[in-house]
Amino acid sequence: MKNYLFAVISILFWSFNVIIAHVLANHLTPWQISGFRWSIAALLILPFALFSLKQNWQIVLKNKWWICWTALWGITINNTLVYYAAYTVRPVALSLIGVTGPLFLIFFSWLIQGKDLSKRQLFGLLFTLLGVFAIILYGRAQTMGEIHFERGDFWMLGAAITFGYYSFCVADKPKNLPYFPFFAASLIVGSLLCLPMFLWDTFSTPVVFLSNMNLDILGVLFFLGIFNSVLAYLLWNYALTKGDPIKISMIYYLMPVFSMIESWFILNDSIHWIQVVGAFVVFGGIYYSTKSTPQKKQSSS
Repeated sequence: MKNYLFAVISILFWSFNVIIAHVLANHLTPWQISGFRWSIAALLILPFALFSLKQNWQIVLKNKWWICWTALWGITINNTLVYYAAYTVRPVALSLIGVTGPLFLIFFSWLIQGKDLSKRQLFGLLFTLLGVFAIILYGRAQTMGEIHFERGDFWMLGAAITFGYYSFCVADKPKNLPYFPFFAASLIVGSLLCLPMFLWDTFSTPVVFLSNMNLDILGVLFFLGIFNSVLAYLLWNYALTKGDPIKISMIYYLMPVFSMIESWFILNDSIHWIQVVGAFVVFGGIYYSTKSTPQKKQSSS
């Protein structure tokens, strides 16, 4: 139960990411947002991680390429694609595409490890997806006669694929690598990988960058660094490594539910009854797919 609770808290924090991305889109470039976010996260966790990193330094070095690979996809690239998508797509629509991430986790688990879904998990997944689509169906119903894709849809699809692959990598973490030094090293490496593009964007448009920076923007960036980065990733990665990755990944489908409510409060986006029904369908699908199958009693002969 603790693993599921940690996963829900992570999704709650991450659901604000699409709201924040939409708000910051007119103030900072995607690489500037990522650079600030992960630098703040790395600086915050470094004092707490120094002892653990020093104690496990040889193990970290032994797995350095795996850490760099995981950080590249999950820290550097994944969220930057979300910020690119925010230029053209509304937050709830972003979260809809984003929740396909667990599908790609399942795909990579099947492709690389040969894992299969149980009938219960498959049914729960399909039921949950039905609810997810219902959540934003009304939002795009007026233009359903002329369906078109925004550029941000493809950016967000890329973010979903990279998140699914990142989650697969975390679930397949080397057993000899302790969790906390791995996470701290990933944050540090991920922030350093953001640095070249951050500097490029900042020095290419310094006047715009400086004029857009204010205390409100800094506050939002610190929220991203503390809650969306350090706390959310700590809890999510812990849940993935301690529980069943396929079941834990189903919690990710709460993303559009949370984003829908937050958009209503923060951006004054309207909520329709179809979206409320969709939210309950999501809850039902998650409950069904994550509930343990009753064990059949063996008859004594």
